[in-house]
Amino acid sequence: MTLRIGWLTTLSLLLAAGYPPGAAAAQTRPWQGPPGDARPVARPGQPLGPRPPGLQQLPAPPPQAPSQLTPQQAANLDWVLNAWQQRSTTVKTFECSFIRWEYDAVFGDPNKPSSIDEGEISYRAPDKGSFHVTKPKERQERWICDGDSVYQYDYAKTQLIQHKLPPELQGKAIVESPLPFIFGAEAARLKERYFLRIVTPPEAQGQQTWLEAYPRLQQDAANFSRAELILTNKNMTPYALQIYLPNGQNRTVYQFQRIVVNDPLALLKNSFHPLTPPFWKKIVEEAPSPQVGRQPQPIGTR
Repeated sequence: MTLRIGWLTTLSLLLAAGYPPGAAAAQTRPWQGPPGDARPVARPGQPLGPRPPGLQQLPAPPPQAPSQLTPQQAANLDWVLNAWQQRSTTVKTFECSFIRWEYDAVFGDPNKPSSIDEGEISYRAPDKGSFHVTKPKERQERWICDGDSVYQYDYAKTQLIQHKLPPELQGKAIVESPLPFIFGAEAARLKERYFLRIVTPPEAQGQQTWLEAYPRLQQDAANFSRAELILTNKNMTPYALQIYLPNGQNRTVYQFQRIVVNDPLALLKNSFHPLTPPFWKKIVEEAPSPQVGRQPQPIGTR
């Protein structure tokens, strides 16, 4: 099953960070977005627990595998990943809105978005989620996962397509999505799949932590060449996500807003049972046959 990087990517990143109840993203422009190369800096906040010595003074290392980081750089990275994992374990339900900018550096201005969309994300642990682009209407996208299948709303063809998940992915498709840093990510698993480093610019030191990830496996490299995540230091919450497509030039930027975690009414508001709209056709695609003995292929050390 081939799915465009969308709700799975975005959800996996958000939920791993564990937003606090009622948290809201700062209202600033996405980095490298219009106008110019403005970088967002969140409001100052206290970090989650004691930070390792030298975290704010260290320059960002060049792209490389984690094993090539200095002991201090590796300790700083481990601290961030463990704090992030700790926050993710508290998330039972999650809702937010987002703005998405898409940049086409091949056929357009690399610093001017080719499209701007708005939408909503919701999640219920451990395996249910939805991603819905609501504006503009002509660019609507919608995906729902109920743990056993992924449902795609094809607005152009007025079809609801049910992609059944193979048994080994049922109940964990979200965690094993193209970028699992959004939900329930484990520090060890992140380091297995990605080359990670801290790349926080000087103007964001003490307020935000910027992480950069390069895929280790071919299956992930087919979806993206590089990803950048901004975490606010207060409670380790995600602020924005930038994804570079496999060509290394086109990119998608998300900014997350109006976040609500563990809402006691969430179970009543979203059942994650997709309904076929009137006059639409429902199509069911069976789960692909398991490929026995096939192991993820590494792409080598950078």
